[in-house]
Amino acid sequence: MPLPSFLASSREFAPDPIKVAGLPADTKPEKYKRPKHLPSRVLVRHVLRTRLEAARDLATVLFDIEDKDAQVNASFWLADKYGGEVLKISKEDEGLMEWERPLPDGRRSGSEVVSFLRAKGARLGEGNSRDHWAAHSGDEGKTDDER
Repeated sequence: MPLPSFLASSREFAPDPIKVAGLPADTKPEKYKRPKHLPSRVLVRHVLRTRLEAARDLATVLFDIEDKDAQVNASFWLADKYGGEVLKISKEDEGLMEWERPLPDGRRSGSEVVSFLRAKGARLGEGNSRDHWAAHSGDEGKTDDER
């Protein structure tokens, strides 16, 4: 069978997308529209604003951990190295061979974790992030209540 006649006959067996979708027969097929080009400055502002909000939320969580001096889950080797407690292995796991046992858990003090992060260069609570240009960039017409 020649290719042109095959292509012509194959259209008879192809499903009609409009009928398959359950739309009326007089529905016009959709045309592809190229998406609107997003300016890079809008994308960068959005990324920076989101990054600033994430840093602010992380600082809030770390301050809560530090204030409450909550116990933070940690790897057993970090808990052992930095003065936390290593939790004992359960009775069911003691009967297993060493390679079958799960690794033990550990806990560290929240204030110790935050002081460790500060010692390693974490900057928490420096400056007011609400004054940062990325915090309100692109929202020039909105008040603080609308943001």
